[in-house]
Amino acid sequence: MLFNSLDYILFLGVAVAGFWLLARHAQLRIIFIFVASCLFYMAWHPAYIVLILGSTVIDYVVGLRIHATENQRNRKRWLIVSLVSNLGLLGLFKYFNFASQATADVLALFFGIEIPNPPFLDVLLPVGISFYTFQTLSYTIDIYRRKLEPTRNFFQFAFFVTYFPQLVAGPIVRASQLLPQLQRKITLRDEQVTQGLFLIATGMVKKVAIADYLSVNLVDRVFDQPELYSGAEVVIALYGFTMQIYCDFSGYTDVARGSAKLMGLELPRNFDRPYQSASPAEFWRRWHMTLSTWLRDYLYFPLGGSRAGPVRAYWNLWLTMFLIGIWHGASWTFVFYAVLQSMAMVIHRFFYRQSGRSRDTIDTWRLHAFKVFWALQFVVFSLILFRATSLHNAMVVSAGVGSG
Repeated sequence: MLFNSLDYILFLGVAVAGFWLLARHAQLRIIFIFVASCLFYMAWHPAYIVLILGSTVIDYVVGLRIHATENQRNRKRWLIVSLVSNLGLLGLFKYFNFASQATADVLALFFGIEIPNPPFLDVLLPVGISFYTFQTLSYTIDIYRRKLEPTRNFFQFAFFVTYFPQLVAGPIVRASQLLPQLQRKITLRDEQVTQGLFLIATGMVKKVAIADYLSVNLVDRVFDQPELYSGAEVVIALYGFTMQIYCDFSGYTDVARGSAKLMGLELPRNFDRPYQSASPAEFWRRWHMTLSTWLRDYLYFPLGGSRAGPVRAYWNLWLTMFLIGIWHGASWTFVFYAVLQSMAMVIHRFFYRQSGRSRDTIDTWRLHAFKVFWALQFVVFSLILFRATSLHNAMVVSAGVGSG
């Protein structure tokens, strides 16, 4: 059930109506939306409801067990249960086939060992698994860190994990952001209705009128057969894809946030004018913000962040950015995209430190405009790897940029 479909609008209308008709029965309406979210998820692939419900049950129990014991070893063991079960499923369904093929490629290229039929799972990627995996992990990790009290209401937790507006394409919502809203009386303000409808409308325009139009009429044609187009046409397609991917991702987020507002709930922003960024670091603070901050808080900071020595700090930054890159997809193109983004961040951090500039330093408008321009060019041309269907396709498109 796509957001940009009549089916979703009808489904949302029924869900919102039912939510407010049950306003006097807080538990019933939470159960109602949980059931609606399960039906929404099953519209994609019914069998995979078992995975998300399994993650929900495991992390609900793990959260209670971590909170119930003061023994640090036992607390860590329960956290490992959550990490292994969630990341194990994500790795199996999203990365196993690529890892298997990549291993075969490396063995053949560097050692001359041919594996004609590497292990392969003939399964579809479960919708939203990259999002709800990180959501449930934030819950158990925050409880382990004593930053969050676990909820004893299973349906509140299930609502948080499966909430349909943000289930498929984000934003990545943390338990500390949504659970407190469910634990108090939910009211609907007039401005939430107008803001919600506006966000849904603008999200639909971004997705249908801009992203889908650019995809069908420009980007797909050029990337499918780049050798048929001139350098200027390829460059135009690259800028078109830059606009397409922003309108696609942010459009879905707008619809998700707008849908939640109609139920009196607030979801976090995920994009903040990313193409106005003056550096790679600023871009990732503005683009897919809930993913960037998630990995910052749950990986980069625990590794030591920038407080470690210079070499360790660069490694922490590189690893975090690499994982942000491959989170988006499992293929060689995404691996190279991740490496490119990681290196850009490390190089930017290195020269920033060498310059001796402080965070309070304000650029002249000319210097700022210069930085924004070149940061945007880096984004545009690095997205070749994001959109390309293979490394060969990426090389042909890149070569096409310089053609006549």
